[in-house]
Amino acid sequence: MRKKLLVDGMTCMNCVRHLKEALEEDIQGVNVIEVSLEGKYALVDVDETVSKDMLKEVVEDLGYELKGIE
Repeated sequence: MRKKLLVDGMTCMNCVRHLKEALEEDIQGVNVIEVSLEGKYALVDVDETVSKDMLKEVVEDLGYELKGIE
């Protein structure tokens, strides 16, 4: 299932890399397709076992704000 995470607070390409790595390493069943600094989003494929709360926790543990999930 594809989801678009609307992420606020990323300021550089290191932020993009950190978010990509954290999503893929911290949550089993997540495959990051794209993280856009300019668009302020992460596009991911997730298994049905991955909850919104799991995604939110990883994003916010990095110090970013999850504005929504589409």
